[in-house]
Amino acid sequence: MVIPSSLPSLPLTPAAISAPRAVAMAAALLTLGASWAQAQPAGLPLRSSPLLEEKVSARQQSEGAVFVKGEQITARPDMDLVIEGQASIRRPGLAVSADRVDYDQTQDVVDASGKVRVSRETSVFTGPHLNLKVDSFQGTFEKPDFELYSSGGYGQAAEVEFVDDKRSILRKASYTTCRRTPGPEWLPEWLLKATQLTVDEEESTIDAKGVQFRFKDVPIFAAPSLSLPLTNERKSGLLPPLFSVDTVNGVEVAQPYYFDIAPNRDATVTTHVMSQRGIAADTEFRYLERDYSGQVRLNLMPADKLRDANRWGLSSQHNGGIDTGLESVGRIGLGLTLNRVSDNNYWRDFPRSGLALTQRILPSTGVLSWGKGDFSMTAQVQRWQNLQDAAPPYDRAPQITMRYGQWNAEGLDWSVVGDTTRFEADYSRVASLVANGTLPRNGERSYIQAQVSRPWIRPWGFVTPKVQLHATRYQMDRALDNGALSANRVLPTFSVDSGLVFERETRWFGRDVLQTLEPRAFYARTPYKNQDMLPVYDSGATDFNLATIFSENAYVGQDRLVDNDALTLGLSSRFFDAGTGAEMLRIGMAQRIRFSDQQVNLSSNQADRAAGLSDILFGAGIRWDDRWSFDATIQAKNQTHEISRTTLQGRYSHSAYRVINMAYRANNQVTPKTEFVDVGWQWPLSDLIGRTDRQAETAWTRTSGQGLGPDRWYSVGRLNYSLKERSLVDTLVGLEYDAGCWLGRVAFERLQTNISTASPTSATSRILFQLEFVGFARVGISPLKHLSDNIPRYQYLRDSAVQPSRFQHYE
Repeated sequence: MVIPSSLPSLPLTPAAISAPRAVAMAAALLTLGASWAQAQPAGLPLRSSPLLEEKVSARQQSEGAVFVKGEQITARPDMDLVIEGQASIRRPGLAVSADRVDYDQTQDVVDASGKVRVSRETSVFTGPHLNLKVDSFQGTFEKPDFELYSSGGYGQAAEVEFVDDKRSILRKASYTTCRRTPGPEWLPEWLLKATQLTVDEEESTIDAKGVQFRFKDVPIFAAPSLSLPLTNERKSGLLPPLFSVDTVNGVEVAQPYYFDIAPNRDATVTTHVMSQRGIAADTEFRYLERDYSGQVRLNLMPADKLRDANRWGLSSQHNGGIDTGLESVGRIGLGLTLNRVSDNNYWRDFPRSGLALTQRILPSTGVLSWGKGDFSMTAQVQRWQNLQDAAPPYDRAPQITMRYGQWNAEGLDWSVVGDTTRFEADYSRVASLVANGTLPRNGERSYIQAQVSRPWIRPWGFVTPKVQLHATRYQMDRALDNGALSANRVLPTFSVDSGLVFERETRWFGRDVLQTLEPRAFYARTPYKNQDMLPVYDSGATDFNLATIFSENAYVGQDRLVDNDALTLGLSSRFFDAGTGAEMLRIGMAQRIRFSDQQVNLSSNQADRAAGLSDILFGAGIRWDDRWSFDATIQAKNQTHEISRTTLQGRYSHSAYRVINMAYRANNQVTPKTEFVDVGWQWPLSDLIGRTDRQAETAWTRTSGQGLGPDRWYSVGRLNYSLKERSLVDTLVGLEYDAGCWLGRVAFERLQTNISTASPTSATSRILFQLEFVGFARVGISPLKHLSDNIPRYQYLRDSAVQPSRFQHYE
């Protein structure tokens, strides 16, 4: 039966009428349908929509149709309506059902009794009796059970007072996110009791008074008042305290406070109390504007007992742009990075204060960038804070770079890059360099690099000849070894890159496979010029691998241009699934042939590389399906066939929350030689004891998308073991337990803080423990970031909650 929300007079006699449900509904539906059709204007336009609307608007609620249903309906026009037997009233955004519903049209009041259920977009309440003013949504509900969809919470109350459609007050209430299980003796794992809960859907908060929190039916804490988030929206206030134990700080208690300054700005201030070191404070401020964004982090420890000094660290990042207001110029990009600490031991004593501040050389950079069309330019100033007894990188004060280039211009790719940089360094704080009398070679370097290439690319292969010209000038503050204050270098480079692609169709293990055979040849020629006298500002050796072996220069930077007369030959083969196009297998090898000795080195103390064959590189990668993957790279000496370097990596990812990563790395080219085994994993322990209920896991994952189901243990960790030292280098091992409505995590972490051969190895250890009450709070120090950073494909047992659709609970 459909009735307009204003409930117009029905064409019934004033006396109360009773009829079977089918007859009453049919008669009323025909009568109301005719009267409603007469009231609508002719040619009513209809508008289609590709989506069901997630939110019910105020207009829909006030003007939408009202549906009533029951076994017996009694009505008096313009006065009242009584529905008995499986009675229900439904309109957009609201459904009320009960054994009996009395609706007073004059007061717009619904009085429902007997198995009453009130269902809305955001919540559902069930209980014995409801009195509700419908339009204003004001009224009371006696002894209801309730569920709040936004937070996933359940509970009971002695009474609920509906203040309006956004606010309600629950008196003598209990609240939890634990799902009820059958049985009269059921108690939730955790329970929040309050004398009053005020649910404000507009502010997305739950304000509790007279709070008592119980875990495993044991009182944990009590508070006069508490504010909880109803959704994932941010809210100012105290965050749960953090607890940890480690070998440096001792017992540590941290209390964070979150400031929700604006929708695009926030700040977090955390106070730390450490038994072995004292008191510290961390402040993090974040901002996001239309034209720029960034964050600032400040760590302060006024009196550190460990060093008997004041300690501080500052890290800041800013990225954005400046609108010049000139159409011909447009916007200028701006980037600022600042990293500074109080002393040289900061990285060792604060290993977890932030990635930037735990490095031993801290950069601070300011960059301006601009581009239009094919032209771009940048200007930057970069300075370093050196925290180690070694030569620091040179500061760039400043560096100006301009670039102009075009691609596929009449078939040619060409570019010109110009750069001038002022390099400065300060060795006064490096004791070993001061003792040796070493002085930096401060000065200016300017260069122009022009290149042009002509690619010919066809389905069967490619040929790309390229010509480059490097022109460099140095102007020094201190004379070079030959007594000159300046030096010039002009060198050309010619290269040709070419390759062929052969294909064939075949079958492997019942699968249609497309195999390729791809030979490649790369020749590079750069004449020799003695560069031993030139300073080394930003150059270094590239890693020797299957990518860099096909390059013109064995060094990065502009201070060394290697003399080249070399041909690189490579052969690779790839196997693709013919149906999906996914790469299943890749194997390859490459070797460089030098036709003359390589005489240009980073320093005059290094020996020349003799003409002949270089080390040979082998590589392979397997992706047979989504579960297995394997990668291998081997570098072997040409003369002795000894293995110089080996990297083997494998991963097995059986399904969600089941992953094992393994790696083996050995390097015989360095002194001392290194050899490591690395293992990382996440695996449910239920598999190890024979509990593999796949159907239950699939159903749980499909409905909630989080974890494999309640009452499960997971083992997680990563171990880095040195075979040479026969000891663990870095260790992270832990356990996770998913109880459904709460999770427990405990992890042990050990990190090396000194790997210098000149001093004994030292390490810091700590225990990370956390209890997460789903939908309520987290207590302890979370190991989640450490686990996700160290274990590839690690999955959170609870991802960020997604607000449920109203159609998940549609009635």
